[in-house]
Amino acid sequence: SNEIQRTIASADRIKRIHYSYQRRTDDYRFDVKDYSEYNAVLQLGRIAIGHSWLSITKFYPGNRLTYCTRCWRIGHLRNTCNAESKCRICLENLNSDIPHTCRNEPKCAQCDGKHHSLDSQCQVLKEYKDQLTEDVEVAIQKGLLQRFLPQEKSPSFEHREQDFPPLTASDNHSNKKWNTALPRTTIESNNLRAS
Repeated sequence: SNEIQRTIASADRIKRIHYSYQRRTDDYRFDVKDYSEYNAVLQLGRIAIGHSWLSITKFYPGNRLTYCTRCWRIGHLRNTCNAESKCRICLENLNSDIPHTCRNEPKCAQCDGKHHSLDSQCQVLKEYKDQLTEDVEVAIQKGLLQRFLPQEKSPSFEHREQDFPPLTASDNHSNKKWNTALPRTTIESNNLRAS
């Protein structure tokens, strides 16, 4: 990450992207605060890290999956689920009276396959993600959703005399009402006077 900052001075929040499978190289996600530097780096399309020229692209976060942590199926959330709570690995029903001992044999809630319910290699999950991506793109085209793009950096503050006219030289600090001594009263002192 230090090498990224040496090449892109305004790079911030540098994080390695973790994948569920082995890769030859690592991918990193980071913000570029300076808009002109952001555009210059994207236009160049590569940055020097160590002795290599590595490609650089815009990062589009994936669409978030909606899934239930009660039954582990996609498409709904726990608060709307009527199913019994299930173990996230073996999908056996969880009973609050009996402690669960998982067999550690994964079972998918989407396809009954021998993998975890949210495994990225599950064909049902892949199809769901593809459909979700397509639905989001259609919604963006119809104007129902908006994709946020980096905004041009707002101009830095510039002090100009005409923006800040001088105050009149009147004696505003000697307001008579503020300098008048008033008797101090409290609830306790009022009660003492009454007795």
